Amino acid sequence: MLTKRSVASVIVFSILTCGIYMLWWTYVTCTALQQQGHKTSIPPVLTVLLMLFVSGVGGALLGIDADDNINAIKAMHGMPLTDNKILWIILGIIIPIVSVALIQSEINNMIDAAQSHYPPNGNPPQF
Repeated sequence: MLTKRSVASVIVFSILTCGIYMLWWTYVTCTALQQQGHKTSIPPVLTVLLMLFVSGVGGALLGIDADDNINAIKAMHGMPLTDNKILWIILGIIIPIVSVALIQSEINNMIDAAQSHYPPNGNPPQF
């Protein structure tokens, strides 16, 4: 299940834990995105291992996987699609923490948009 997290906390925890939180966030988020978006092209474990040993490649895979699944989830819920793949790939190669922050921000925006379309007594979609 996708979780709304503070972008600042994701960045701060990643820095404080020397990247361990970012690896955990990557695994949890990729798994949730693949469960919701139904596009499992890259196993989350592979993405995490590549981020650990070859940061740029893992960051690029994270950008590809996140963009594909976020757009699949948006399409299922009738939301407008965005094309951030190139940006997330480039940032994932150069500065992975910025890519992680932007992906979390996009997830937060998607959750907010889904919840704003439903009345408080209605049942908003679960991500």
